Amino acid sequence: FSARPGSAGTVRTMGDTYQFTVDVSDFSPEDVIVTTSNNQIEVRAEKLAPDGTVMNTFTHRCQLPEDVDPTSVTSVLGSSGALTVKARRHPARPGEHGQQTFRTEIKI
Repeated sequence: FSARPGSAGTVRTMGDTYQFTVDVSDFSPEDVIVTTSNNQIEVRAEKLAPDGTVMNTFTHRCQLPEDVDPTSVTSVLGSSGALTVKARRHPARPGEHGQQTFRTEIKI
């Protein structure tokens, strides 16, 4: 099978939104999973052959700034196979210390 490491993608900060785009055009939407954990987003995809063997895999990880709300992560898969992942930034609150541990998984 072929394993393809995630390309760097396009990472941008636009106002209060942090976003990046990766190409997952080799995969069906049901093959793609987006997870967030400890301010890191991971995009994973795995294509299976009819006999159940793995034909192709893709993984891309992106570290988010500490001021990103991990519960605000959304993803949109475009018709060209470009997956855009967005998260909202929030201003630090006075007196706020420590980092909240949070994990979620989104099935496309």
